[in-house]
Amino acid sequence: MAAVALTAGGASVPDRAFRWSLAGHGLLLLLVLMGGLTLPRSPPPTQLAIKATVVDANATRRSPTAPPESSPRPLPETKPEAKPEAKVEPKPDPRLEERKAEQQKQEKDRQQAVEREKALQEKQRTEQIKVQQAAEKQEKQEKQEKQEREKAAAEKLQAEKLQAERLKAARVKEEAAQREIARQLEAEEHLLAATRSGALADYLGMISQKVTRNWIRPPGTRAGLEAVVLVTQIPGGEVISAQIVSCNGDEAVCRSIEAAVLKASPLPLPDDASLFDRSLRFTFKPEQ
Repeated sequence: MAAVALTAGGASVPDRAFRWSLAGHGLLLLLVLMGGLTLPRSPPPTQLAIKATVVDANATRRSPTAPPESSPRPLPETKPEAKPEAKVEPKPDPRLEERKAEQQKQEKDRQQAVEREKALQEKQRTEQIKVQQAAEKQEKQEKQEKQEREKAAAEKLQAEKLQAERLKAARVKEEAAQREIARQLEAEEHLLAATRSGALADYLGMISQKVTRNWIRPPGTRAGLEAVVLVTQIPGGEVISAQIVSCNGDEAVCRSIEAAVLKASPLPLPDDASLFDRSLRFTFKPEQ
């Protein structure tokens, strides 16, 4: 910027105030430029317009009470147009940019680590809840199964107890019925035996008499002869065989009794057909 000088009384006087104003504005501009380089985040410096005022140095030195000199009236001051200063764009510092990028990267990594930690904690909490729910479900199921087993065992025990009681009652009833049947049968048998004993005795007596009529007494047979004879016969009384079960005589006497039984065939039949027996045992007493 060119220095401005005024002519007063034919002498050239430098404008000290104007120079100090230019120096102050230059210093301010330098500070602004340095601040733009060191502080990349601050906004760019605003455009400053320098306004210069031409001041008469002699006039400033005059006493304010001194009367004005009789001189021609000065012309109106012409203010020079302020030229707009060129906008200086601060150059970015690569180190600051790298530091800023590193800080952004670290912040991003920290946020990602925090998010991963939160996700991991949430996953662990979810898995823990699932495990706890599974354990509670398993415990509930086992408890229910235990109750069902206990209930089934109690029902089975009750059923077995009722079945045993029913079987016991049925067994007691059956034993009582069997005892009653046995008593009735015994009574009937006694009655039948009493009824048949006489008829059977008569039937065996007839057989013994017929065998005695056909018996030839061997010589030397002692008195009081008695023999038990087993006879096998067929319906009609025909004798198949005769065998001495016991006899108090000798061998000849036994053979003679067997011959007499065979000779007496067919044997007499009982009046009651129920008394007939294929294997018949009777007592032979010839002296009776």
